[in-house]
Amino acid sequence: MRGIVKRVLQYISVKTLILSLLAFGCLFLAGILSLCQLQLKQGLVEQDMAARWSKKKDAAQISAFFAQDQVENSTYFRNAGAELDQALVTASITLEEENQDARLWMDAISRQGKVSLVSERGKAEINAIGIKGDFFQFHPMSLVSGTYISQDSLMKDGIMMDEETAWNLFGSNDVAGMQVTLNGVPHVIVGVFERPEGRIHRAAGLEKAICFLGLDSLEQYGTAQGGYFYEIVMPNPIKGFALSTMNQVLKAETTEVKIVENSTRYELLSLIKVIQGFGTRSMSSESIIYPYWENIARGYEDIFALFLVIKTLLLLYPAVLFVIVMVKLYQRRTWSIGKAIHVMADKYYEMETKRRERKEKQSYQD
Repeated sequence: MRGIVKRVLQYISVKTLILSLLAFGCLFLAGILSLCQLQLKQGLVEQDMAARWSKKKDAAQISAFFAQDQVENSTYFRNAGAELDQALVTASITLEEENQDARLWMDAISRQGKVSLVSERGKAEINAIGIKGDFFQFHPMSLVSGTYISQDSLMKDGIMMDEETAWNLFGSNDVAGMQVTLNGVPHVIVGVFERPEGRIHRAAGLEKAICFLGLDSLEQYGTAQGGYFYEIVMPNPIKGFALSTMNQVLKAETTEVKIVENSTRYELLSLIKVIQGFGTRSMSSESIIYPYWENIARGYEDIFALFLVIKTLLLLYPAVLFVIVMVKLYQRRTWSIGKAIHVMADKYYEMETKRRERKEKQSYQD
């Protein structure tokens, strides 16, 4: 092995060797960044509902964020669902399965605010997310005990709290089935979850205790803040269909509504738009208060956009070096383009001749 390396080095100058190693180093670092980005994306399950909904890649996840008072109440989204059904029928998109429980789309409505929870042991003023629909399909949490608030129980008295709140109110995290009161009204704890940790999560709004409860309970017994959030996963037979349809259904034609296609937000073109908005991205006249999961998603947009810039710079050097090498090889060539074409034509003629001979031989044998 050493002998082979020595013989190779005899024909390669030190300068060429250094340039080649630098090129391979740049490619290696670009590959490492790509693997890091892939690993980080796999952890963003709240942005990957479309992939979980359909393995055929024919679905899209859309999120809409409304300014306060832009939508009067959650009934608005029920009417929007009826309009969506009509739009899908018009586009000839129907269920192919005979299963009565099958659905063309799934959605969730939510709103953030604050609630005061009271137990026999103490009281806690914490952040809250009021939910309706299949919220935890979009936002799976790591449960410590109990279960999720089901869609069937959203109009009742179920509540989920993080470990910190459970310990403060009960001195334990195994509190499923116990009760707390909101504004004097009893609510049953159905589960305890682990609040995500990390610098981005804390900056996004998860630095303090939080709970989940029915949207109606938040609006009746707590203090709702900001507008509604709406999420849906639906058919997307052609690129942009779902986004365009939801823009029409939700009448999102003002700066008081922000609609995002989660399924494509980390693709190349989307990240290029993030880069183009550098310096102005954080400037906004919108009166929309984003929830923690959207803040996290936007934070990773910035990270992946930075990765894209670094990878582009890393790949630029090997690309330029490759072009230079190809140009020099072409200048030192001992052949001409005309001669190469002639050789290729001869090879093609030889192959065709052999093919005809085999065909004639086979016909003779038959």
